Amino acid sequence: MMNIKTALLSLILLVLTTAVQTNVQAKEIKVIETDEADIEVRVFPAEGNVLLLGFPCDEGKSIAEEKTANSLADDGIEVWMPDMLSGFMLPKVRSSLADISTDTLTAIIDAAVKTGKKVYLVASGPDTELILRAASHWEASNEETLAGAILMFPRLFKETPVPGKMPEYVDAVGKTRLPIVLLEGGRTPNRWGINTLSNELQKSGSTVTAKVIPNVRGFFFKRQDTNRSEDVVTSQMAGLIKVSLFYL
Repeated sequence: MMNIKTALLSLILLVLTTAVQTNVQAKEIKVIETDEADIEVRVFPAEGNVLLLGFPCDEGKSIAEEKTANSLADDGIEVWMPDMLSGFMLPKVRSSLADISTDTLTAIIDAAVKTGKKVYLVASGPDTELILRAASHWEASNEETLAGAILMFPRLFKETPVPGKMPEYVDAVGKTRLPIVLLEGGRTPNRWGINTLSNELQKSGSTVTAKVIPNVRGFFFKRQDTNRSEDVVTSQMAGLIKVSLFYL
């Protein structure tokens, strides 16, 4: 007869197995064929009417982002994560962003819009250039607008800023009319330029809501040396994104 300890162990294994199976089933792979590349998109489906389209240039290897996507999907927000680097066979370096076709980016937006859901764009760091470039290009061919964009810890300088001089931003800044939420960490020098960046982003009609997250650095969710505040915010990324959506 099975003793209590064995029964408990069997129950724990069953729960863990079920959790793993549920996590695997939560993610689907959708292939979007374009003239320049076939892009694999990690889809975290949900029944709600909101679709969050992100461009994490991570070669499909992000961990924190996928956990966040699963959590959002559980709350009814569908998430798409196209693997742009693999589609264009590019290395994971910042200079690769310039080689990602704008037409392919807008084709992915078209596919997302065709779902009939409200489409929001999201990216972090240098990848934020992709959604600004894609949004402005898509708006040029469409009368309607996307629902908005979340720029998390954006890195949009053309070159390292010189103290006392106006920074120069990448060409995509200030070219879209999307409503934008701009998030920056309180423990990064970039927080001091948040108002300047907000003003530049507004030049074509975007409304910009800027927020500073206390006690965190930029890219904290990708760091190995995180502090307690960064660990807490990482665990609550889905909540942070949902709050951001209320401002759009």
